[in-house]
Amino acid sequence: MNVLRKPWYASMVIFTIWQIVLLGGAFLQFEGHHISLNQMVKNHIVFGILVATVFLPGAITYLKWWHQVGWKRPANLLDLRLLLLPGLLLFFMLAFVLSTGLPPTRVLMFVIINTLMVGINEELMCRGILFHGASSSFGIWRAVWITAIIFGAVHILNGFITGDFSGSTIQAFFACMFGFWVVALRVRLDTIIPGIVIHWVWDCFAFMTNSQGGLVMLSFDFVLFFYGLWLLRNYIPLKYQIRYKVKKMALRFFEWITYI
Repeated sequence: MNVLRKPWYASMVIFTIWQIVLLGGAFLQFEGHHISLNQMVKNHIVFGILVATVFLPGAITYLKWWHQVGWKRPANLLDLRLLLLPGLLLFFMLAFVLSTGLPPTRVLMFVIINTLMVGINEELMCRGILFHGASSSFGIWRAVWITAIIFGAVHILNGFITGDFSGSTIQAFFACMFGFWVVALRVRLDTIIPGIVIHWVWDCFAFMTNSQGGLVMLSFDFVLFFYGLWLLRNYIPLKYQIRYKVKKMALRFFEWITYI
């Protein structure tokens, strides 16, 4: 079991099993027929997601990784102010949802339960297990990009369920941006618990809004992506920082002037 002693390899093994559970569960539940995400989430308890939500805590408990994956209180409660911008945008989305009207109670319950499970298992997997594994091997800055890209890429696999790979590719792009700013919060707060709540509420509103509301949420993703860059400004390697590049260019310019 040497692989379990190396967080990156162990996290990839867990990730592979997690994906098999999600996709396999969907194929078994819907008998291989294509179904839209809206139909799936609004009309059924998705058993693949349910099993995944049970599997991940079991894996984390077995590896004794609860602290490492960020299941703890924020290191500094004052840092919770970093949630103000995401919270404000979610408040706007709540107002939009209420103005357009809530779906029927049965649909609402399915959406709440399914998106809660998605929020728990995707955060535990991507911002918890994968981030711990990647940061242990590659450092925080690279781990941020690795987990964001992987999180975005797995949404392409939704095409196997929906039959719409063009739509799942677009979804993957915005999921990558979402994954970036959420992992930025995870780094700054040193906990995944706020990310779970945000992810749950975000997805919940996404399935309750119409196409116009969906476009608004996508624009929020762009805003929060740059917010994530700002949150991680102190983690950017020196060679990628703009001020470092400006200084380097200025130094080369003066060297050139001196040479002349």
